[in-house]
Amino acid sequence: MIDALRDQLTLMNEHFVEKQSGFKVKVIPYFCSVFIKKDIKKEGVLTFYTNQLLKVFLVILFLLFGLAIYDSELGINHGPIQLGLAILILMNLIISQIAIESLKCRIHFCQIKNANSKIEK
Repeated sequence: MIDALRDQLTLMNEHFVEKQSGFKVKVIPYFCSVFIKKDIKKEGVLTFYTNQLLKVFLVILFLLFGLAIYDSELGINHGPIQLGLAILILMNLIISQIAIESLKCRIHFCQIKNANSKIEK
């Protein structure tokens, strides 16, 4: 399975780093990377994950702090910068999740294409 994944990532021209039983795929360089590991308990299952928990925590923290010090009488022009930072981190989180799902789809379609080419031969 790991050899097939390595071949698929090479075929798709994805930038990846192989470490022990997993891969670190740089989906969007300097912006989003995905870790792929083979599940030891379930044979033949790949696990995709990113370190998004910290980003979610930062968004919640910035929103709570920004809304706590926001003064509605002064208007939006005098709002705290924490709300802007929360929006930027949230956009990063959304774009990262879209990149992860697109990588999953591309790997799946590559597997389907390889299976169809083997059937035709």
